[in-house]
Amino acid sequence: MRTRWIRWMALALAVCVWLSPFPFSWGATSLDADLPQPTIPPSAWSNLNQDWKDLQRLAQNTVPPSKESSQTHAPTHKSSQPPAQVPQGPLVGVGDTGEAARWLNEALAVLGYLPAVFSPAAQTSTRQVRLALAASAEHQTLVPIPGSFQLLYHAPSSWVALWSADEDTPITEGAVMAFEAQHHLGVDGIAGPDVIHALAQALAGNETAEKAPYSYILVTTSLPETLELWVNGQLVLKSLCNTGIAQSPTPYGTYGVYVQYTSQEMKGKDPDGTPYDDPGVPWVSYFYKGCAVHGFLRAKYGFPQSLGCVELPYAAAKTVFSYTHIGTLVTVTASPLSA
Repeated sequence: MRTRWIRWMALALAVCVWLSPFPFSWGATSLDADLPQPTIPPSAWSNLNQDWKDLQRLAQNTVPPSKESSQTHAPTHKSSQPPAQVPQGPLVGVGDTGEAARWLNEALAVLGYLPAVFSPAAQTSTRQVRLALAASAEHQTLVPIPGSFQLLYHAPSSWVALWSADEDTPITEGAVMAFEAQHHLGVDGIAGPDVIHALAQALAGNETAEKAPYSYILVTTSLPETLELWVNGQLVLKSLCNTGIAQSPTPYGTYGVYVQYTSQEMKGKDPDGTPYDDPGVPWVSYFYKGCAVHGFLRAKYGFPQSLGCVELPYAAAKTVFSYTHIGTLVTVTASPLSA
């Protein structure tokens, strides 16, 4: 009798657990006190909820809808559906040489994105040149047309030294970035299949670049540190500036501006771990990762003080920003090269 009573009690307990809507745990302990506290603001909670829903869909072997209609994302899991089609074709980036690089320079020059004029060797119309370059792009051959280039400007020397008609140089990269921005493509300065297809359409459709002065920024870190703004081959501004301290230096090289803000709140940590929060930083042009040319109030200028950015007095920063656009080149060098 006792055995039968124990069996009935066990069965009743099992039914209660099965019907209970709450988690059932014996001897559970909380580890929350040992975990770091979250720092995610409430404004991001809706995004986290959406991310969780996306993960649930992935667990059910369904692909969540893309938020970027212009991009193609390959699935990250096995599915009965065929994989998404990834664009195939030529890809031309900085440092590439040969016919593809020269074709890219010709296309950008004809469209007005390069500070250079291309002249075909044979007597042919501009329309025929455009159609020939477009056809080469559509066939993914990227065969250039015999001809010659002439730079529109001959100063400063640091900028002229970057140019090569048969190479994808930083000047080419900046022109690609400007083209990408005007055609609402991802700005990375690389002429991949999407960019080359857009170039072909622009060539065939008689498009031209938006009219804007050609600007170039030269930053010299020899003391006193200076920034020069060159517009259409003419020096229009020279100002003292600040670059990065030894623990967080400004990178040397030439880079294209990839995003701009008239004002931005900058937050982070100093090299010693001290947090900082600088609201309302004006006239911001990012050219390399988190490094930007922008305005910043300092007691003095002309020596390293930043965490990698190039800081300017407000008035100078506003002038530089007014002449800067996506693709504008920024050269950071240790010695003056503009003479």
